[in-house]
Amino acid sequence: MLRSLNSGVSGIRSHQTMLDVIGNNIANVNTAGFKKSVVTFQDLLYETSRGATAPQGDIGGINPMQIGLGTTVAAVETIHSAGPLQYTGNRTDVAIQGDGYFVLNNGSGNVYSRAGNFVLDGNGNIVQSGTGYTVMGYQLTVDPNNPSQYIRGTQLVPLNIPVGQKLSAKATEVLGMQCNLDSRVPAYLPMGLTNPNFTTIAEIGGTAYNVSIAEDTSGTNLLTVKIGNETVGLKPSGINATTGLPVFDDASVSLGGNTYTLHFDDGTGELQLLDSSSNVTWKQQISGIMDYATLSFKGDDNMTRTYLAEFTDKGDGNMAMTLWGQDSSNNWSSFSVDVPVNADGTFAIPAGGLIVPETSNQFAGNVDVKLNATGDGKGLIFLASVDNGTTYEVASTLNQRTSSIHTTKIDIYDSLGNPHTVEVAFEKIGANEWRWRAWFPSEPGIPISNNTGVIKFDSDGKLTGSGVANVDLGFSSVGAMDSQVKFDFSGESLGKSLIDGVTQFGSDFTTKAYYQDGYAMGVLQDYSIGSDGNIMGVYSNGRTNALYSIALALFPNPAGLEKTGMTNFIPTANSGLPQLVTPGSGGAGTLAGGNLEMSNVDLADEFTKLIIAQRGFQANARVITTSDQVLEELINLKR
Repeated sequence: MLRSLNSGVSGIRSHQTMLDVIGNNIANVNTAGFKKSVVTFQDLLYETSRGATAPQGDIGGINPMQIGLGTTVAAVETIHSAGPLQYTGNRTDVAIQGDGYFVLNNGSGNVYSRAGNFVLDGNGNIVQSGTGYTVMGYQLTVDPNNPSQYIRGTQLVPLNIPVGQKLSAKATEVLGMQCNLDSRVPAYLPMGLTNPNFTTIAEIGGTAYNVSIAEDTSGTNLLTVKIGNETVGLKPSGINATTGLPVFDDASVSLGGNTYTLHFDDGTGELQLLDSSSNVTWKQQISGIMDYATLSFKGDDNMTRTYLAEFTDKGDGNMAMTLWGQDSSNNWSSFSVDVPVNADGTFAIPAGGLIVPETSNQFAGNVDVKLNATGDGKGLIFLASVDNGTTYEVASTLNQRTSSIHTTKIDIYDSLGNPHTVEVAFEKIGANEWRWRAWFPSEPGIPISNNTGVIKFDSDGKLTGSGVANVDLGFSSVGAMDSQVKFDFSGESLGKSLIDGVTQFGSDFTTKAYYQDGYAMGVLQDYSIGSDGNIMGVYSNGRTNALYSIALALFPNPAGLEKTGMTNFIPTANSGLPQLVTPGSGGAGTLAGGNLEMSNVDLADEFTKLIIAQRGFQANARVITTSDQVLEELINLKR
């Protein structure tokens, strides 16, 4: 029998397989997620009629003489290249942009697919259209340590969108602040020295001395000046009516064996050091760091006297006011009184006024002073006594510098989901120091404690120390549970840097409460699928929560996957085990919502292959026909 008959038959069979594959490719040209196949041929065994010989002497070698026995199909390979994306507008349709396969469960196990034509079934499960296979992923929950992040579950679960499901109310636990406090504004009340740690260097007699100026906390002097190792106090003795600056008594300073006079020029605001000839050997402008108020009182002697007033922050949210003026002996002394402050920063003066206590250093002119708050609570009215305290008349009024107070508002929630507007004010109390206060402006009956504190900044405008405070809220007064809210001024507990929290730069106020994690009860109304595979639920309360993350599978050898129909695959021994990841991680691609990945079949290429297969089929058929004719001729010769 002629070998060509076998060769021709094998060629026809192989090209028939090629036609089958091409036909299947063309049939699935519009199948979402379909991956085309290609046929690879290889030749069959050979009959060797003469072996090869090596060259010997003058005789050359002879090549082997072999006759082939035809062809066979070596492999039908699946090409896993990406197909083009087609926009569908269906929010449940998802396409993978890159590597990876959707994980589907058919009830008995997982299969894998690039076809993202998903729909919702009657139970709210996301399933593959046409098969009903459930789409698998990971459940997401809010990270309790960082509310802006989510914790991913470790087990694959079916993706379910429970439209209409209630989301329980959540009390606010974290409140974040993101703002800038204007460093250029003065303290919101006269606060003495605006820079309580002022330092400089003085060149005196060829020697450099460190100079520091601070408040005198003893009450004996107004300021304390330290030059080198010498410390002297500056005691006021009056007020310059033109400049409003205090008049200080001169003080003696011994430096390097010489005696100098420390003098404050209340006209220019310069602190000067004078030698024995009253020549200025050193001077420093300090009026810019002095912040006092001047008040005028009339005594029983009908004389009007001027006083200095300053405030200090007591650390508990209240203030202490100090008055400097003439005592009954016409010496300048200080008189102090604590001034209570409400949660909102207004003065909490008791009914009848706050009496400045009388001491042995009673004001000259038999003047007693008491304080009342202005109508808005933002100022103090100083009332001076007349007729030995039986009658008080308005002497002076001191108002807060409202431009140095900045506020922001935000709604927080109790355990029942009721909103409560909390207002937070920032009050500058000194260089790089601000007091914050929190209160309920429209619900003053709700108890609030630990609602004030001081935040400090470094020379770079960033927070120093702790930027977190726990505020206790008495919501039981309105029927909810009492709660504690973490006020975060730093942003660090929210996974942000210090620059994203509260800062102090020489720029306009941008105070903003930008985040709180509480919410009212809501109902799931809608959902969306992001490029990261996260399925976000949209609730009627405006809340958007991450529900699930779609899982993707990666394989060491995708070409080793076995097609099971329905555009799905299962692993084989040569594909390797699936590595489960989320979109955009581990080398997997991201997702494109509202799109489908279509077939990667190229019709032009398939038509070309179709012609080649046809020609190959015809050529092999001609081989069989010719061989048959030769055999017929041989039979006829025998006859």
